[in-house]
Amino acid sequence: MRLFGRSRQGGSGSVEDGPARPLVIALLQGWGAGAADARLPAFSARTPAFNRLARRAAATTLTPAPVPASLATGLAAIAEGQEPQDPRARLDALMRADGGLMADRGFSAFAHDLSRIGGDCHLLCCLTPSGIEGFTAHAARIAATLAYEGIRVWVHAVLDGRDSAPDAALKAMHEFREDVAGVEGVQFATISGRAFALDSSADDKALALVRNAMVDADPQTRDGLGQFIDAQNRGGINDGDITPMADIAYPGMRGDDALLVLHPHAEGMTPLLRTLLPEGGLTIPANRPVTLSACRRVIGWPQSAPPSLPASRATALHPLLTLEPPQPRLPSVLREAGLTVAMAVPQAQHGLWAESMEGCPLAASRAVPAPTALDVADATVQWIKQGETDVIFALLGGVPASARSLGTMASGSAARRIVEQQDKALGRLAAILERRGGTLVAMGTDTSLAAASALSLLIHGGAVTQETPLATGTLANVAPTLLALAGLPLEAMPHRDTGAISTPLLTLPEGLDAAS
Repeated sequence: MRLFGRSRQGGSGSVEDGPARPLVIALLQGWGAGAADARLPAFSARTPAFNRLARRAAATTLTPAPVPASLATGLAAIAEGQEPQDPRARLDALMRADGGLMADRGFSAFAHDLSRIGGDCHLLCCLTPSGIEGFTAHAARIAATLAYEGIRVWVHAVLDGRDSAPDAALKAMHEFREDVAGVEGVQFATISGRAFALDSSADDKALALVRNAMVDADPQTRDGLGQFIDAQNRGGINDGDITPMADIAYPGMRGDDALLVLHPHAEGMTPLLRTLLPEGGLTIPANRPVTLSACRRVIGWPQSAPPSLPASRATALHPLLTLEPPQPRLPSVLREAGLTVAMAVPQAQHGLWAESMEGCPLAASRAVPAPTALDVADATVQWIKQGETDVIFALLGGVPASARSLGTMASGSAARRIVEQQDKALGRLAAILERRGGTLVAMGTDTSLAAASALSLLIHGGAVTQETPLATGTLANVAPTLLALAGLPLEAMPHRDTGAISTPLLTLPEGLDAAS
């Protein structure tokens, strides 16, 4: 096994060097290529650093996923070495199966217990329009299924405004209401912008506002939540920044109610759920899959529980359904091989891959949030200069979905400015690796670009030259390619024997002195 910066004794007693250290993976969020020129990034922005690399590096393209995939799904595909999966697909299949959700043992037990107790169900979900990781239709189906069992459902909606249009929540609310039309017992209870409920900027004070709305129905709007959202949008407020608010008809949570959570990213909901369940042994699976979780049986909210109930009756949050079980992640494979791994990402995306760095005993393996692409580059440059890190993931984010919306000059200009900043960051990384040695992999990650026909991938330095042949592929080919660049066998990727892991985009000759 050839490792970064490691020397080992060859069979004849000679010393063989591993690939040049470090391997830097620059992930360019929001970059795609048009049909006219497969090497041009999104929006034809001025990208001199990328264009210079494209003339000197080994280059290929990746085919976007057949289904729209968000940044999180794309990153998970790279980490797991598999094709991006639509996170709704497994949930769709379950709902279409004979018996639907009630055919699942965990879900039906939850519904029967709650129906016997006589409590309401509080459904916490992200309210986004149909599209990238939009679960509005699924939340409506879940609510309708419970209502058919005689359970009243209160919907607590977290509004996006970041990965969707800034005023898309009202449309999503209309979609939900159309999907449950004619079903009695389903009603919106509260709304909260993601800045208060999900984002890393949501501090204890912000989370407390969400908790007050959900648990105590405070404050309330008499005009209705739809009208409240519309008024906020007309005032120039992004959906994600809307203050938590309860509907006037919502009575708050009671001691025999239950909380059901539909979350595309479990770790994003954790701070809010810890605020809602301060006494509960919270056991949310910290992984990417869509997970339907519930507080089983009785939840006693201390603020509203009858005196006969103990103050801490909140039970643990247990997963009812875990769809798409987590796969082994590339950072874990690299760490197990003895390589030090680091990751620099913008603050807003820190949670997407941060959990993959947890539990690593190596001091140099760490995830550091950074607010901009240039800050990400600066953090990466410092690691390169220290010379102690083998593999560095640098997420050069990012072009938000709202800035990529087609048809407006303003959104296109904003996206171009961000792409040009990413290009400057990429230039910094290329310059220091060319001086000190190492391998740079630069690639687009976001497959949600409607106008993109391909994603670019460049490999520069180390054992790779411009003449190194690279095959075309998909995001699933990235993980085995990185293993090859690190000198690790594909067998290092768990479940390789199942055929789920794809092949590398290149083949390096054995015994090649990559450090030279």
